[in-house]
Amino acid sequence: MQQQPALTQTTQAPTRKTWLQYRWMRYFFTEDTATGTYSISHIQRRAVWIALAFILQAISTTDFNSIFPFSKSFNAFLPSPLIFASFFAIWMALHPSSPHKKRKQNTQKHTTTLLQRLILIVTFGFAIGGSVMMIMGVVQSFSPPKLTNDGTSLDTNAAMLLLEGRNPYTDSNMLDLARKFKLLPDWTTPLRVGQFANRLDYPTMTELLSVLDTDMKAGKAPEFESKVSYPALSFLTLVPFTVFKNYNVLSFYVLSYLVLVGVAWKMARPELRPWVLLLSLANVPMWSSTIGGNLDVFNTLLLVLTWLTRDKRWLSAVFLGLAIATKQIAWYFIPFYIIMVLRQYGFKEAVYRTIIAGGVGLAINLPFIIWNAHAWLAGIMAPIGDPMFPLGVGIINLSTSHLLPYFSSQVYTVLEGLGMIGSLIWYWRICKKRPEAALLLAVLPLFFAWRSLPSYFYCIAYPVFVLMSSRKTRRSLPAGSSTKPGTPTQDLQLSPPVEMGVPV
Repeated sequence: MQQQPALTQTTQAPTRKTWLQYRWMRYFFTEDTATGTYSISHIQRRAVWIALAFILQAISTTDFNSIFPFSKSFNAFLPSPLIFASFFAIWMALHPSSPHKKRKQNTQKHTTTLLQRLILIVTFGFAIGGSVMMIMGVVQSFSPPKLTNDGTSLDTNAAMLLLEGRNPYTDSNMLDLARKFKLLPDWTTPLRVGQFANRLDYPTMTELLSVLDTDMKAGKAPEFESKVSYPALSFLTLVPFTVFKNYNVLSFYVLSYLVLVGVAWKMARPELRPWVLLLSLANVPMWSSTIGGNLDVFNTLLLVLTWLTRDKRWLSAVFLGLAIATKQIAWYFIPFYIIMVLRQYGFKEAVYRTIIAGGVGLAINLPFIIWNAHAWLAGIMAPIGDPMFPLGVGIINLSTSHLLPYFSSQVYTVLEGLGMIGSLIWYWRICKKRPEAALLLAVLPLFFAWRSLPSYFYCIAYPVFVLMSSRKTRRSLPAGSSTKPGTPTQDLQLSPPVEMGVPV
């Protein structure tokens, strides 16, 4: 009997994994197939674009003059393309794939590219910086008040005036603020009047200090914005602090950001929570706004809650009304909200919610309108009515960096209006599949405005991810299965993202 040859066993040499291939990355990238939870893996890879937006915005805050001292005008312009590139990254996180690419990616295994892994590593580095900023914010919340922007100073002072029975919109005075809070000149908003009249270039620190000293001696400061320039809820939220004689209101804005993170954690699927936590720490630009006591952080929280609760008429509309009563930038979101409700819930529902939101915003401000309507209107219209200097990281930066001459402010207004029209048309087309795109498209027109402050754009990327990660996901159906068009399962399907690097 012939003996059968023994089977030879071959052993494969163990592959040495690099740091970019360690198991810890599975918490951020799910390596699954199209028959698994493809929605989860797609959102994880979309998160890379959000992280890239953070990185670009953080780089835009760099002092390029210390790195490239030979080209100051060009260095001053660099933040603008970086901010615009961050918009592109956010849009790529939102961008629906074409039907052909969607079908192709649904049949492929979801692998992670080297570039995606590298961006994740860099994001961890920024998370360390964000963690330091968070600790600084908490420590400063229990320190003597140090208000680094006049908006927060004016709001805090408005709460103090209200407790004294005085109208914040008529009795606010920049000189009182400068004495009370020891404001530095660059923490103010200069106006193109008085000693700053007939000029467009923003005053230097030396000029601001000189004019402020002169105004302190003269007892009046026409060159500096003194009006409470936000709706009433901006300072009504600070009244509890002033009741207890605590004028350090930073804790309110830190708490607003932490609540946003808590909401994101609660609403996200467990597989996405590592990204929720990592991005919340790596969001250095938004942390910068937070520890600066920027009102945009609280306003962003209200807007995120508005879109998160969009299935509930009263709750969603009330949150929008609160946002409207807080800061004017929320007004840019009103037409987008109406479009979203109109397209998803119908005309009658859009009318109901608009009335509710408008009623809430009006009710909060109505006492001050009755008190002195002219002063209230002058205050909330100050950002566009008062002669402020052109400033920002949008296209106006081409002029402030002297790469192009200044154009009339009406030119920027027209461009901003055209940008808004384009954004609304765009949102009308995609709002059913991408309702969270409103957080980007609503502020995109401000990039073309006379004043396009960086804080307008720092509070976009993370909220977009919060809304993306909170959307319901589904598992792919087995091969040969189908669902009827229009069923909830099909409507909530997330389309694959555009991958970075080598196509997967």
